[in-house]
Amino acid sequence: MKRLAELRASPVSAASAPPRRGLLQKPQRQREQILRANVVDLRRWGTQQGLSATATAVCLRLAPRTLRQWRHDLQADRLRAQPLGRRLARSSRHDRNRVIELLAELGPATGLPTLQACFQGMPRAELEDLLKRYRRVWRKRHQQASHVLRWQTPGTVWAMDFTEAPQPIDGLYSYLLAVRDLASGQQLLWLPLTHAGAAHTLPALQPLFLVHGAPLVLKTDNGSPFCAGAALDFLRSWGAIPLFSPPYWPRYNGAIEAGIGSLKTRTEQHATRNGRSTCWSWSDAHAAQAEANATARPKGPTGPTADELWRQRPPITRGQRGAFQASVDRHRELARVNGGWTEIGPLPAKEERAMDRHAIRRALVEHDLLLFRRRRIPLPFTKQKTAEIR
Repeated sequence: MKRLAELRASPVSAASAPPRRGLLQKPQRQREQILRANVVDLRRWGTQQGLSATATAVCLRLAPRTLRQWRHDLQADRLRAQPLGRRLARSSRHDRNRVIELLAELGPATGLPTLQACFQGMPRAELEDLLKRYRRVWRKRHQQASHVLRWQTPGTVWAMDFTEAPQPIDGLYSYLLAVRDLASGQQLLWLPLTHAGAAHTLPALQPLFLVHGAPLVLKTDNGSPFCAGAALDFLRSWGAIPLFSPPYWPRYNGAIEAGIGSLKTRTEQHATRNGRSTCWSWSDAHAAQAEANATARPKGPTGPTADELWRQRPPITRGQRGAFQASVDRHRELARVNGGWTEIGPLPAKEERAMDRHAIRRALVEHDLLLFRRRRIPLPFTKQKTAEIR
């Protein structure tokens, strides 16, 4: 029927933001009146088919007098949606703005009892509605872009970081150097070291590069062992491009952070089996690395292990390395122009690393080495420390 089509196409049924206070019952009243109009149309159609009004009312489980009243209201144009109950009590615009100003000062984690204590003359339902609307707008405005990364080719991108041991390993080594291949999840290195510096990092990396070949990209944080001139010259000589995390943003290199946590747990378990939970040894670290590579399944519980994925990796040819370097250089120039940086001359280290992050990510996507999916996540509410309100 025509009115049934109007009901389906009406904005009442659209999935939109929650209705404002005072309009909560309007959609229901509209549905009721449209349904009553459709019932009157059905009664008229039944009359044309030879059914009496009483028989139609019995079929619909309605009282005949109710059907007659609905017909009379429709003919008198009184079949309109009317809200039920008493009229809505609404505060002035000034009072409502004061509530919004307080929420902007205290934050969206402010509870309804606090608002009731501050605005005792306003209805509780109105304060609750203002709080819900403020939180809904706050969530929409405060969102964080999250990227789900999928590294496609084992051996092309590695991650590296240092961590401290709970106690010096074998009484000598206070640090552990972790190196991880991102696509396969292979733990390439879990090496105890006496110091976390470039002088100890480069001798540990060189055997890896000699045995497995250098990666295209090596992800690290901004620590001095990785930013030192000797470390940059070493990577440049092997054709590996350093990718530094943004300052104070460890989640940018979250894969190596997660790998370090797993390796620490495994090392502690091996040490505990040997009767020394806090006194790790070199053999405990080696056993933890071997166990992680043999048992971890990055592609799912039925997928291959990290060792199997690593053994299936294709070698990186000189042509591939040169093509990737050319892509990075091209995207660096584009980023320099589009970002408003000067076209000639060196940049400060912070700006140059920001430009490199943009260029390397574009080059990885261009060469099908990285796929990512972007989604926006609303930030959680955080409570602010405020004085007690009485």
